[in-house]
Formats: sequence, C-alpha cells, structure tokens
Amino acid sequence: MNQLFSFEVAAKEGTARAGVFHTAHGPVLTPIYAPVGTQATVKAVTPQQLQEVGASLVLANTYHLYLRPSDAVIRSLGGLHAFMNWDGPILTDSGGFQVFSLAGRDGKQSLRRIDDDGVTFRSHLDGRRHRFTPEKVMQIQENLGADIVMVLDECAVPDDYDYLKRHALPRTHAWAERCKVAHHRSDQALFGIVQGGVYPDLRAASARHLVALDFPGYAIGGLSVGEGKHEMYTTLEATTPLLPEDRPRYLMGVGTPEDLVEGVARGVDIFDCVLPTRVARNGQALLRTDKYNMRNAQFAEDPVPIDATCGCYTCRNFSRAYVRHLLVAKEILGATLLTMHNLYTMLNLITDIRASIVEGRFEAFREAFWDARRESSSAEEGA
Repeated sequence: MNQLFSFEVAAKEGTARAGVFHTAHGPVLTPIYAPVGTQATVKAVTPQQLQEVGASLVLANTYHLYLRPSDAVIRSLGGLHAFMNWDGPILTDSGGFQVFSLAGRDGKQSLRRIDDDGVTFRSHLDGRRHRFTPEKVMQIQENLGADIVMVLDECAVPDDYDYLKRHALPRTHAWAERCKVAHHRSDQALFGIVQGGVYPDLRAASARHLVALDFPGYAIGGLSVGEGKHEMYTTLEATTPLLPEDRPRYLMGVGTPEDLVEGVARGVDIFDCVLPTRVARNGQALLRTDKYNMRNAQFAEDPVPIDATCGCYTCRNFSRAYVRHLLVAKEILGATLLTMHNLYTMLNLITDIRASIVEGRFEAFREAFWDARRESSSAEEGA
C-alpha cells in the first residue's frame, strides 16, 4: 500500500476509533463527516464558509461532474481542488449509485442497462447515451483529481438475496479488480466497496474478496437505501469486524446525528450525507436532539437563536424570527444561514465524538446523547 495514505488508530473504546488518515492534501482526523458538494460546490455556502463551520473533507460526485462540465474540462482547469478553490482533501464517489438509481425512473427501466462489462445509461440532463466501465470511471476520477476515489460497484436492491449473490456481488468484485488495475495516480487512495445488502454471509464474502485486494481503505455501500435503522446497524456490526484495523472504513451516504453516534460505535470512520444541506434548503434546522421547521409561525417573533448552545455563525448573530423571515420571503440568505447551522451541528458533533473516544468516555457520551434525545422527545410530546 502507498504509504502516503497510511492510517493510524490513535485511540479506541470498544469498537469506536479515533484515527488519522493521511492524504495528499493533508491529514483527515477520524471519525469525520464530509459535507456533500455534488457539483463541485456544497450548496448555498462558499469554501470559506465551509472552513468556518469546521469542514475538512468534502465529497464531489463523479456522475454529475462527468456530465457537466465534464472531467476533461475540470482537468484542463487544474483538477477539482483548483476548480472549486478547496485546498483540503476531496473524496469522489464512482457515480455508480447515481447510475443505478436511474433504473425505474418514471416507472421504466430504459435509462440504464447493466452487463458484466459495465453500465450503459442515458443522461438525466439531455437523454444522451453514455457508458461507464471500471476503466472509464477510473479515468474520470483521475481527471477530477480527488484524494480519495471509489471503485465502480453495483448498488443493488438490498433485500434481493438471489440477485445480490448471483449477479451484483460477482460484478462488484470483478469491477473492483479491474479498477485497481486501471488506476494509476499515486496521489489518490482507491477504496474498495463492500456490498451484500442486509445479509451477513454476503457481506462477509464481499469483505473477504475486497480485503484480499489490499485497498488503502474500504467503503460500506448499499445501506440507507430503504432498510430500517435496526437492519443497517446490524449489518454494520456484521461487516466492520471483517475489515482491516489499519484501514479507514467509510459508510457511504449515511449521516443523521444518531447515525454518526451509532456508526462510530460500530467502527465506522468516515461519513457523508446530503441531509444537512438538503433539509436546510427546505427550511429545516438540525439540532443534536431535535429538528425544527423554521417556516412555522411559532418562530415569527422568537428572539432567541435556533439553538442557544450552538456556536455557529447563524446562532451567534441571528434570531429564529429573522431566519424564518428570510425563508418566508424566499431570500437566498435563509438557505445559507440554515446550511451553515446544520453543517456546524454535524461537524461539531463528530468533533465531540472524536474527543470522547480520545478521552476514554465515548460510551458515556453516547448514553448522554440518547438521554438528551429522549428528554427532548418527551418534552415535545408533553407540549
């Protein structure tokens, strides 16, 4: 393995880990939550604002950037870091999830077709036909130039055991092998993706195959796609012990406050999710213990911050009444202020989780987290 991407576990409590993953654009302190910048931007905020809320790792989307403006254009402009003016680590997914989610759109199966060599799909932008193979996806991600990149995998329906075993897993494993052969940039860490739905035996088979390929990190895919929380957590419990201790573990597309706490408890190091930014644009504020619809009339004359315990720019400077006014008036600043608050909430939470592991008090932190959520829920029911 390239020593540029070494990973050290600094502290453990049970299965929870605090570590450091080294990349070409600096160290990543884990556990970590990565804001999602699908189109080379985290919606509604600037790179400077991202730094101010505590972001260090950002995710961008291979599928979307391939279609627009194209990976070739981004490469000609110096790669993703220069293009989006972000000098910290960047992670790109393979685009596989987006391609596979095209199946069944509008009740049809015509937007993508999969075979053992790759996937043919039609752009959601203009309907033009494109082809993703493992080799093509590696070329795109090398052009984009992210620090952490993903193999092409098949993200299949999580409860179709027969299809997963006979088709999706063999393809995922064969494609991972091809991706490793096709990937050449020494300044990028290529992660394998463990699949297998909610079935422990399939997850174990996938983990064994990918670990044997000796990737510098491992993602856990195919979760938070329709299964319940209990199934997701049970699947994590069956999967993370099979992955190497000296490699980071990335839970793809998962990132509610409770998922961060429970994912870390089960050995996850890296998270990403569009939730904090997406719900901000819909007027929802996230707290560790609750969430508020800031468009509600109850906030129209409320002079206090969204969260009196929060240290974000929004809560230090503006009232709930002002944030609600911006949302009702459809002012762009409303989305920006809520996005900054929601990202700060998630990033501050993951920072506190890491500190609790380093200080040997993670289980106490976890218990206090759930006590606070139960108390908040009880107070809401009694209101």
